Amino acid sequence: MNIPNYARYDYCLKKACEFLDQYSIHSFPVDPFEIIKKEKYGLMKYSELADEFDCSIDKVCTCLRSSDGKTILENDYYSIAYNDSKPITRIRFTLMHELGHIYLNHLVDFEKTEMLRNDKIASSLTKQECRVLENEANAFARNVLSPVSMFLTLKNKSVSNVAYTFGLSVAAAETRIDLIDTDAKLITGLNLSQKMMLVYRRFMNKRKCIVCNAQFFKTYNYCPICGGKNTLKWGDGNMIYPKLDTHENGKLTECPNCSNEETDVEGNFCQICGENLVNKCSNNDCYYNEPLPSNARFCPICGSYSTFYNAGFLKEWDYNETASGFMDIPDSIDEGLPFN
Repeated sequence: MNIPNYARYDYCLKKACEFLDQYSIHSFPVDPFEIIKKEKYGLMKYSELADEFDCSIDKVCTCLRSSDGKTILENDYYSIAYNDSKPITRIRFTLMHELGHIYLNHLVDFEKTEMLRNDKIASSLTKQECRVLENEANAFARNVLSPVSMFLTLKNKSVSNVAYTFGLSVAAAETRIDLIDTDAKLITGLNLSQKMMLVYRRFMNKRKCIVCNAQFFKTYNYCPICGGKNTLKWGDGNMIYPKLDTHENGKLTECPNCSNEETDVEGNFCQICGENLVNKCSNNDCYYNEPLPSNARFCPICGSYSTFYNAGFLKEWDYNETASGFMDIPDSIDEGLPFN
C-alpha cells in the first residue's frame, strides 16, 4: 500500500475516538506512559541511549533523525525512544504522537515504512510522505490529548487554560484552538459526536470512594468495594481491586471451589459442585438483580454483602493495606471541575 498524497484526517479522528474508548480515557492530562506500560511497548530515553553509546543527546537526535522521538518495529515488537531533555508537555505530545504512528498502523500498512523496522531509518521517504505521516500522527495526538468534546465544554478557552488543563505546550494549545472548528466539523460529518461525548460523560461521571479509593463511573448509594455509604465523590481513584475472570454474562470462567474451567454453560451455577458463579446482592429484598462486578464485596444499592464475598471468593478490601498502614485517606476532598 502506498502512502497517501494527503493526510487522512477523517481516519485519524475515527482512530482517536477508538483509542479514547478502548482505554476508557477519563482524566486529563492523559498519561501516555501508562498506556505504553499497559501495552508493554519498549521505552527508552535519549539520555539512556547517549550513555549507552557514550555520545551526546544531540548526536542521538542526529542518528534518529528526530529531536523529539522515534518508534521502531522489530519482530512485531514496538519500541519508542524519546528526548527526555524536553519539557514534560512536549514529551507528553511526543509520546502520544508516537502512539499515533502505532495506532494508525503507519509501520505496517505501507511498503516504504518497512524501512523503519529493524532499527533502520526511513531515508527513502520523500518530504511529502513524511509530512503526511507526521500530520496524521499529530492529528491523532491532538484529538486524544484534547478531545473536541472536552475542549468545547471548557469554561475558560484561553491558551493558558487549554495548555494547563490538557498538559500541552503553549504551541500545541494554540494549534488545538486554531483547529477546533475543523476537527468538530469532521466529527459531526463522521457521525462521531455521540461517541466523542462519551469521553465527557466518563469525565463527569467518574467517582472515587474516599475510603478505599476505588474508581467508578456511576453514582451508587454504597461503594461496591468497601461498602461505605455516600462515600463516592467526583474524582480519580487510583486503587485497583482485581476482578475475577468472567464470561460476558458475568459468570466466572473458573469455579473457585472445585476449579472447574468448563463454566460456559447455561445457568448461574457450577455443574460440578453446584457453587453459584455469578456475583449478586445477597439481600433477597433488594430490587437490584443484575450481576455485580466480580470484585464487588457489597451491593451498590442496598449495601448488603455480595454472594462472592459471602462465599469467600473475595477477601476484605483492606486486608493488605490495614497490615501495612498504607491507606491514608483525607477526611474530605474538594476538587474543582474545570468544565461546565
